[in-house]
Amino acid sequence: MFGKKCPHCGVKLGDFLYADACPHCQEVLKDNLPMRTSARVKVETAKSWPVRAFFSIVSFVES
Repeated sequence: MFGKKCPHCGVKLGDFLYADACPHCQEVLKDNLPMRTSARVKVETAKSWPVRAFFSIVSFVES
């Protein structure tokens, strides 16, 4: 498990196996960075006319 080396300087990462940067050369370890997620997409909730009417009345009352 602790056999992985830094691709830049070749130092064993040891306890820093899951670090974002190498503790020796401070280069970013791209394999350890968290995956970026895309922006949330607005989901269309309901398409039936009674539900749309209800939400339009609620938004009118709240405004």
